[in-house]
Amino acid sequence: MNARFDRRSFLSAALATVAVPGALLAQPNTGEKKIDPIDLPLDKPGVWTLHFRYKPPRIVTLNGFGKDGKPEKKVVWYMWYQVYNKGKEGEKVEPVTFLPEFELVTKDLNTSHLDEPQPFCIDQLNELENPQKHPNLTLLSSIAISKRPIPPTLPDAIPRVVTGAAVWTDMAEKAPKTNKFSVYVVGLSNGLATEELKTGEKLIKRKTLQINFVRPTDDNKPQITDIRPDDANGPAEQWIYRTASVAKPIAPKKP
Repeated sequence: MNARFDRRSFLSAALATVAVPGALLAQPNTGEKKIDPIDLPLDKPGVWTLHFRYKPPRIVTLNGFGKDGKPEKKVVWYMWYQVYNKGKEGEKVEPVTFLPEFELVTKDLNTSHLDEPQPFCIDQLNELENPQKHPNLTLLSSIAISKRPIPPTLPDAIPRVVTGAAVWTDMAEKAPKTNKFSVYVVGLSNGLATEELKTGEKLIKRKTLQINFVRPTDDNKPQITDIRPDDANGPAEQWIYRTASVAKPIAPKKP
């Protein structure tokens, strides 16, 4: 047997061993939710907002690589989603570029986790979510999905969807026991607003989709469908303007 490790062969073999119940693979729409755009008071003329579909984040064990390059099992959280660009009746719709940013923020542990578009994750997740290899259902990473504009969909036409996956690879290490968290999705809109504080600082806010989730269990016996939308106190999804950065006042030049 050749002692040299073949990365490609390892990944090919790994795809058949991902720990996911087969029944779920036969139900691609299980738990899928659709979120329509809404107008917010801070919206300015010319603001566009994409339609969004998602499934609650899932937890799977994939075949990955350690820091030393050796193969190892890795617990990964991911969220399947689709976007489409559908305008209002009588409104001309232009292609728009979707530059997604997915931030998972735990409410009980106060940790923050950004989407990590790891190719080895996307490749294996495609085998789980799109075993028939349907072109419109091929999962794209946050980087790949930003390379082509989202095409327009006519008001009465079937949505021209683009499918992607947000991936978090550090949850098992940094927040394994979280039971309550939110995912903030930026890039679905070009909405931008500023708020000036008494200090002279300006808050730069972006139109963002916030989705709240609850996970009643922990990592003792994790299941792929442990996570569900948290709608105990109202809709789990809401459009908001969330602070993205702070601009400090410019100090006056000395005479």
